[in-house]
Amino acid sequence: MKLQDGAVVGRGVIATERRALWQWLNKIPGPWKGAMEATMFTGWIYDFLKPHALELKVAHPEMLKAITAAKKKNDRDDAEKIADLLRVNLLPECHMASEEI
Repeated sequence: MKLQDGAVVGRGVIATERRALWQWLNKIPGPWKGAMEATMFTGWIYDFLKPHALELKVAHPEMLKAITAAKKKNDRDDAEKIADLLRVNLLPECHMASEEI
């Protein structure tokens, strides 16, 4: 997690299960904005987190790849890049269909 000024306030791994996400949500001190990388789990995680966020975006995988191309690829670096792109309003966003659709 990063603040608007780029200061890191938390790092970690969250399991892709509702209970782990709920525990993480309860640790966040106040209103938050977030972004996530598109994966096979994105849909239900997005739907679960969206009601709790001021803003939640999903990074467009192909556009993100073009912006952040690097020889070293790992989840921590990817998360930092996504947080920074969100923070400066440059995150390439993909459309998320509503839960009803």
